[in-house]
Amino acid sequence: MKYLFYGALVLLVVPLQIAVFDRVSIGGIRPDLALVFVCLIGLKAGELDAIAVGILLGFSQDLFSGGLYWENVWLKPLLGLMAALASRNLVNLTLRFAFMLLLALSIFSGSVMFLLKSFSGGGMDFLVVARTVIVPQACYDAVLGLLGLALYRAWIESPSPLRFDEL
Repeated sequence: MKYLFYGALVLLVVPLQIAVFDRVSIGGIRPDLALVFVCLIGLKAGELDAIAVGILLGFSQDLFSGGLYWENVWLKPLLGLMAALASRNLVNLTLRFAFMLLLALSIFSGSVMFLLKSFSGGGMDFLVVARTVIVPQACYDAVLGLLGLALYRAWIESPSPLRFDEL
């Protein structure tokens, strides 16, 4: 069942990000749905799932965006692995920890992307880009990740009122 979910996720995340989240951008800042999903999979499912889905989502993103260095193909699995390793020894994943982890991973991702794009001739100052793009996008990603984790807890982890073993 989870492989069907992962397959649907890989097929739908990038078109959903392009079609829907371009319209709900806040001040021109759009969230990175692939980063959010890969980090959430790393938090809840583990390293191998996060790496596999990260490679597929990164490839899909780079295929549609025409990235010069194919940075998403290696960056998304790395971020999923970092999220999975950060939550490996946690007994109780708190929403505060998930928010701070997603915020830090998104800032790291934005900084790496800026560094790679600066090699191709961008003349922007890092501090200006960090203040106007990287940090607001990281906040947007972290809030979406927090909502996704809350929905996961409400639908998947909550006990069902009707249990099949009681029938």
